[in-house]
Amino acid sequence: MKKFFLVGAAVMLLAGYSMAADKIVFIDLEKVFNDFYKTQLAKSKVEVQQQDVEAERKIMVDEMTLINTEADTLKKEARDTTLAEEIRDSKRMLYEKRLMDLRTKKKEIDDFTSRRQQQLQLQVSRMSQTIMDEIRQTVVEYAKKEGFTAVIDNSSRRAAVGVFIYTHPDSEITEAILAALNSKRADVLKGDLFDDAVKPTDKPKDGGGKK
Repeated sequence: MKKFFLVGAAVMLLAGYSMAADKIVFIDLEKVFNDFYKTQLAKSKVEVQQQDVEAERKIMVDEMTLINTEADTLKKEARDTTLAEEIRDSKRMLYEKRLMDLRTKKKEIDDFTSRRQQQLQLQVSRMSQTIMDEIRQTVVEYAKKEGFTAVIDNSSRRAAVGVFIYTHPDSEITEAILAALNSKRADVLKGDLFDDAVKPTDKPKDGGGKK
């Protein structure tokens, strides 16, 4: 009789597990994100902006190249002994000025590139978050409609977005665990919570470690 009861209980347990497992589904969130049409539109928008940045940067680089060419010419002329001393001095002064212009232009290009890249990265981050929020909301709505217990992300990016995309409220045990833990709070009134802890006023019996 006892053996029959154990077998019956095992069958019921397995049946219950099977039913619960049927309510747990998986999703490749990375694929959903990459294949979502809004993601493709966002990528296209960013690519266009990157092309605009590169075009603007190329204009600035071309300007710097022109300055550098002029500086090289002035440098050679400043060293040309066939020219009069006064002319070489003027060439030398122009050369030094062009060197300053070259440094200024280089810094302008570096600042421009850094600023625009940061702007693009921020925009990509915002668009990605907006898209992911919409995907999550769609997953939750679909899971509730289909009566799923949980939706688990099994893609390679799950560490960044979280394994569980959705869990049914009835499957949540946080409050139950807290209630079980806090039910023992009355025991604290009966004594020190950390009786075994060393108190700040405790001193070694050997007089502070003196030998």
